[in-house]
Amino acid sequence: MNRFISRIVLMVLVLGLLIGVSARAPAMPHASPFGLRGVIQPFLLALHRYDHHAIVFLADHPDYRAIEAMITYRADRPPLIRAFITLHDGTQIDHSSDPEFVRDRAAILTDRQIIYRPIRFEVSEVGGVPREEAQFISYRGENIHLVVEGSAPPSPALGGLINPGGDAGDLAILWADASSLASDASVLTIDEAPVALSSPVPGVYTAGLHIGVFYDGHLELRPIRTPSRIAVGESWLYRDNLRNWHVYEIVAVAGDQLTLRKTTTSPALTEEILEAEVVHGRIELRSVRATGLPGDEEPIPPAPTGLTLDLSTPGSFSISLDEHEDLVTGTASRTEHPARTVWTLQPVEPPWMANLVVTATVTLRRNIYSIDGEASEP
Repeated sequence: MNRFISRIVLMVLVLGLLIGVSARAPAMPHASPFGLRGVIQPFLLALHRYDHHAIVFLADHPDYRAIEAMITYRADRPPLIRAFITLHDGTQIDHSSDPEFVRDRAAILTDRQIIYRPIRFEVSEVGGVPREEAQFISYRGENIHLVVEGSAPPSPALGGLINPGGDAGDLAILWADASSLASDASVLTIDEAPVALSSPVPGVYTAGLHIGVFYDGHLELRPIRTPSRIAVGESWLYRDNLRNWHVYEIVAVAGDQLTLRKTTTSPALTEEILEAEVVHGRIELRSVRATGLPGDEEPIPPAPTGLTLDLSTPGSFSISLDEHEDLVTGTASRTEHPARTVWTLQPVEPPWMANLVVTATVTLRRNIYSIDGEASEP
């Protein structure tokens, strides 16, 4: 019974934390809106990996349902620390310690409220039992102090695929490596006043949380350089509306099969590996893999594992995360117009995602590609 309750608690773990429609019938989705002139990956997606994550559920706060904090250690820069406050209506306010990350996410993601905040974060353990502590100033000026103490060492039995409970907003795939239910020693204070936490389980600590997201958002790309031939080392270069660079480099050619590496100087987006095929002079997208690495990090492929969108089977799609295959499956279609293409993904499994439809729209206007992503109810 405790295992069942624990699983339910994890399934409601809040996520802290991608071109008009033609009159023609939908085409199969493995055709793509790009040829040699312009290669555009249409989905606003990213993979975020958090080394430590903790969340508490509030019992009777008038405005807040949950508060969570997480950290990603980065090799060449300070850690990325984030804290989320979830309101009773499911709205989430994202607090982040990286001002450049905040700038790009605030500009690209149209449905997110994100602000810059310094965040104090500490994690420790005694006998394998974790303790996570975070302190920050909320979006409305409150001093938030969160301490989550586990009830046991993190266990893979409490991990796995997580249902975000409708709070993610976007289409989100969450995978926990190992988790521990929070003990009664966990504490939350707001402006130094204790806040009652839910019972019997006040929260959850997770070691290794991986979040793949298809975002609601908008991005504009202006072509700067286009290759004249398909060969290893050739690339497409774009500059976006935030003055970040985006490079699609051909890193492997095997007959008509291509592998491209998409990198970017935007801190809000991650490296992607694209598998494509040349068909009648067009480059057609077969799969997209977000590796979770910063967009400008070396080395190049062979690609690490990551969040993979597979479009290789006409009329369907699947999403995998690392070695966990086909976590999300469903139908896919594409409609075309001379200057606009719309991709549509309709999840079927798991059931809690069946009420979402992901659309990715690429529009070419005045030599600028506009990418618009949306996840909404059908």
